[in-house]
Parts: sequence; structure tokens; C-alpha cells
Amino acid sequence: MSSEIPLVVLFITLLLLLMMKKKRQVMITRRLPPGPKKLPIIGNLHQLGKLPHRSLQNMSKRYGDLMFLQLGSVPALVVSSPDVAREIFKNHDLVFSGRAPLYAAKRFTYNLSSISLAPYGEYWREVRKILVLELMTVKRVESFGQVRVQEVALAMERITNNAPNVVDLSSVIFSLSNNVVCRVAFGLMNPSDVRNSSRFQEILNEAQHLMGEFNVADYFPWMGWVNKFNGVDRRLEKNFRELDRFFDQVIEET
Repeated sequence: MSSEIPLVVLFITLLLLLMMKKKRQVMITRRLPPGPKKLPIIGNLHQLGKLPHRSLQNMSKRYGDLMFLQLGSVPALVVSSPDVAREIFKNHDLVFSGRAPLYAAKRFTYNLSSISLAPYGEYWREVRKILVLELMTVKRVESFGQVRVQEVALAMERITNNAPNVVDLSSVIFSLSNNVVCRVAFGLMNPSDVRNSSRFQEILNEAQHLMGEFNVADYFPWMGWVNKFNGVDRRLEKNFRELDRFFDQVIEET
């Protein structure tokens, strides 16, 4: 009989812990904004469809300007109103200042050391100070104006030269953006080298695909091991090393 007492105590303890956890989940759920019903494990992922922006627009009409979605293991707030967005980013900016640590972004940004993806804290504040004082001064931004004008003119020329054929504007805008960034970031290198380097454009294309495409680890972090078998890790490492070599080359040349 005495040997059964510890088991009974353990069972009661586990039962109480389970009840407390369930109660806490219910309380949290009550404070959440409205949203569509979710499925176990995948949450609301199945409701996004092939055109997520259209799906989110339709859902916001039903659930309001502030909507809660469960994307796999990731809770998400969907804001569909300028007023609500202004309230979040002006009055509660510190609460919402972080960004999700995306799987591919962690590799490309050397474990989230980029100012655009680094978590809010001492490191981010220091990097932001450098950016504002050294790179984004009025004088420096104005000095890049001619670069932007030249690249926009080249993009318009490309569109004109392709008339009356169909023009892929996504490709044009992608090239425009990359050319401006490359000329601004690597000012001492010949911009034509970048523009005419199809291989470099391929590397950038692949990087943007890896950053933007669906990655199971972004929604189910505990399933990150899948990327070792579906080819994502191999593509990611290959692309990262190619970009790294390019940056090393630029640094050596300057």
C-alpha cells in the first residue's frame, strides 16, 4: 500500500498541471482577436490557398481588421486596416518590433546579424545608430540620387526596346532593384559588371527564392530536419557560399 502512495501523488500532480495548462490556454484564447477555426497541427495553413493575399482579404471581411491565425506552430496577427497598423507601429512599436527568425534568413544574415532581421536589443540599437549616422545621412542619400535616375532610365529603355512584345515587369523591377543596391553598396565596382553578370543574377534569384518560398521549418521548427532530405539545406548552403565568395571578392577589390 505504501508503495502506491507516490504513484497516486504523481498522478494527481500531473493531472493538476494538465488542468492548469488547459486553463491558461483557454484564458489566452479568450484574449485573442477573432479568426477562422483551425485544424490540429497545421492550424490555418490550409486556408491560405495559392493566393494568400486574396484569402486574407476575404477572411478579413468576415473577422475584422485585426485577425488571428495559427500558421502551423506560429501564431500570427493579420492587420488589414491603416488605423490599426498605425496604432501597432506607432504606439506599440517595441512590442511588435521583432521579426520571425526565418530558416533561410538565419543563414544568409549570419544568424540574424542584419539590421532588418536582428531581434530588438542592444546589438540592433548599435547597428541602427551606425546606419543612421554613417549610411543614411541626407547628404549620402542625395549622393545616390543619380544612380537611381540612371537605373530607372535604363529600365524604361529596356521596356521600350521590347515593344510591342510582352514585358515581364517582375523581372525588370527585380533587375532595377538589384542594380541600384549593387551600385550603392559596391560603389567602386563597375556597375556593368553586375548588370551583365548572368551568373550573379542567378545567385540573387536563388537567394530570393529560398527566402520567399514555403519552408516547413518556418511553420514547424521541430521539423527542420526535413530540410536535410528535401534538398533545401543543400541549396541554401550552396547559395550562401556563392554569395559569401562574391562579397569577399568585392571587399578584396575595394
